[in-house]
Amino acid sequence: MNTRRPAGRIMATILGHFNRQSTTALLTRAYATIVIITCVDYLTGPDLSVFIFYFFPIIVVSWYLGRRQGIAMAFVAALATSIHDLLTMDSLSITAFNDVLRYWAFFQRSGVFLLVSVTVAALRSFENEKREAEHRLARKVQSFLLPQSSPAMDHFTCFGASRSFDHLSGDFFDLVPVGPHKLAIIVGDICGKGVSAALLMAYVQGVLRSHILLDGQSLGNLIRTVNRSLHLSTADDKFATLFIGVYDDENQELSYVNAGHDAPVVLRWNGSARGADRSIARQVRAAAEPAHRGNGLPWTVKLKAGGLLLGVDPDAEYEVHVQTLRSGDILVCDTDGVKEARNGLGEMYGLERLAHVVSEHRQEPPGRIYSQVLDDIERFVGTEPQFDDMTLVIGKVV
Repeated sequence: MNTRRPAGRIMATILGHFNRQSTTALLTRAYATIVIITCVDYLTGPDLSVFIFYFFPIIVVSWYLGRRQGIAMAFVAALATSIHDLLTMDSLSITAFNDVLRYWAFFQRSGVFLLVSVTVAALRSFENEKREAEHRLARKVQSFLLPQSSPAMDHFTCFGASRSFDHLSGDFFDLVPVGPHKLAIIVGDICGKGVSAALLMAYVQGVLRSHILLDGQSLGNLIRTVNRSLHLSTADDKFATLFIGVYDDENQELSYVNAGHDAPVVLRWNGSARGADRSIARQVRAAAEPAHRGNGLPWTVKLKAGGLLLGVDPDAEYEVHVQTLRSGDILVCDTDGVKEARNGLGEMYGLERLAHVVSEHRQEPPGRIYSQVLDDIERFVGTEPQFDDMTLVIGKVV
């Protein structure tokens, strides 16, 4: 059993290397490989053929780049073998019969290479369609787990959404009424990507929903229950970050626990705030002042205190903290994919830019603020591909 593991790792490394290559790099290397094979075939002579090695670049290109590029590669390989035949002929005086044989060999090899190329491309297409169908189904099921609307409250409005960079997301959020005037705001991020992260997300969310509505369940007990359950039910390399806050609309207080999650912030415009990160507030003011002088940019209160991320230590303890909110305050809960979105220069979007956009649109409802932030992120990153999910929940005290 152990003897097979190194071979599996080597193969996975090779396949991962091809998967990370750009189209240009993959084609360049494939064509160069055919040239090298042709040269080797010529040097070894007709008695030692390396014909079988032509299939390698054809298969790789057909699998990773599709049918069109694979067919082109097949014709190039067939042409290369024909050139090799011309170079290895003993005499330049070619009879009509030899001409027929040479053309027949070219078409025969072209047919073989084309058959391999089309077959590999078809297998890849079938595999992709099957995976797409499975992901669409999983994504549809996953969407049912996310809240479809925000519960109405007298002094608080809220909006949240999650955008995955792939079909499935390891991010999640939830908005759960836990009393006549209380709302639980949950934002989490599962370690990893793909199906495994999506399944673990559903599991954590299920545990949260099944326990948060229990009478007398404190936030501290809830987070400890989720942590122990995750630790007992998953491998050692699986963990999650989680922020959960319960907002009380009667006294405008937010009780919260942060289990290793990227700290949500309360943005406040009416003067300095207790616990505010003044250094960040000054950076926001300085960055925005030339274009938005006198616009009244916010102080930021970071909600970072709490405890260790979930699933690491089954006996971890978590502290519950309380933050008093004021009319006009905006609560911003996100996952790291928002502030860590990068542009072509490698710069991260950051808290300063996020606070700036929220400040510009603070008079609008949370759903509109969310849209403005996502639009600004798209402008910031441009065509640069992103590799992390983005979840953002905006809450506003009115």
